[in-house]
Amino acid sequence: MENEKVSKEMKDIMDAVEKFERKHDGNVLFVGSFMAFNKNSEVIDDRMFCYGVKKTILLDLKELKKEIKKDKEDFINW
Repeated sequence: MENEKVSKEMKDIMDAVEKFERKHDGNVLFVGSFMAFNKNSEVIDDRMFCYGVKKTILLDLKELKKEIKKDKEDFINW
């Protein structure tokens, strides 16, 4: 990861996540994935985030999956 090129926008996201974690003294949980695609649908900018107690993260992912399945739209934005 040392030589990995990180876009300015991704750096901003990473800085915001770190700031959120510091504000709450590490008492947070977050799971996320940011991806950008070019016109050929190739991933050109991406990052996965995961922070927190493993058991709680797994529970969060399970609940997220349930909510996504309930959503009837092909594109989700909530």
